[in-house]
Amino acid sequence: MTQLAAEIRWMKGLQKGRVMLSVAAVTAAVLAVVIAGANLVSDELPPSLEHAIPALAVFEKNPYKVLYYYEADKQERYEAYQAANETLSPEDVVWRVNAGLDGEFYAVVQPVRDTKAMPLLVNKYHQLPADYVPADLAKLPSGKPATKDTCAAYKEMAGDARKEGLSLYAASAYRSYELQNRLYQGYLKQEGGNAAQVDTYSARPGHSEHQTGRAIDLCGSFGSLNDFVNTPEGPWVKENCYKYGFIVRYQEDIVPLTGYKYEPWHITYVGKEVSNRMHELGMTCLEEYVVKYVDHKPPTSV
Repeated sequence: MTQLAAEIRWMKGLQKGRVMLSVAAVTAAVLAVVIAGANLVSDELPPSLEHAIPALAVFEKNPYKVLYYYEADKQERYEAYQAANETLSPEDVVWRVNAGLDGEFYAVVQPVRDTKAMPLLVNKYHQLPADYVPADLAKLPSGKPATKDTCAAYKEMAGDARKEGLSLYAASAYRSYELQNRLYQGYLKQEGGNAAQVDTYSARPGHSEHQTGRAIDLCGSFGSLNDFVNTPEGPWVKENCYKYGFIVRYQEDIVPLTGYKYEPWHITYVGKEVSNRMHELGMTCLEEYVVKYVDHKPPTSV
């Protein structure tokens, strides 16, 4: 069994295990009464049961602790976030809190220290240095700059799309801190100073993936970013970009998590290992991937 297959099996097993533990909880409660016999005044499990199902006892007391990416110092934050989001599973609560998503956007910002990381996480909680410029910038067919690996992956993808009669155009890629600042300030002026509105479609300087040189905004046959989703190229990119090491970064189902509106034209190069794993797991949020596969390493078997 490959490592990826084992990881997928583990994740599915965790979901199944939660259901089994819930059923076991009810069964244990009934058995407790039977075994206790006449001692009905006690509300504690008999020692025999407590030792027979230690995993159940841990799960019932702390459903977060059984997760491999649990961090003990965040226990109170898990509980608070769960209380505010009652329908979320413990798994979703833990990875979101670990990613800092329980905090307001831009409230607590961490500097990006390893700019060579793959994947490279830049968002409303992680900021690049103002003077950061990728060392290996090259040119896309449109003339826009991007990192060497991003350019190579894009050319392969665009070539395969062309074989199917589709036309991709890289309208934007690398942007400097200064350019992003000018763009953001321009949008802010257009919106009458409404930063909350601007933040839904433009990154603040240092928080843009474009500064990494690994993000590309695509146009299709209609020649417009906003129309990209309605072009033949839009669905093709969404379904196939993972094969070349890209992800559609700001998908529709994670708008509340990223803080950006749905951008089907914005793809980010994360490398084939990451993009393929996310595809196999059905994972659309890069923050989730970083918590589960970069900050923590999953067990390889169940």
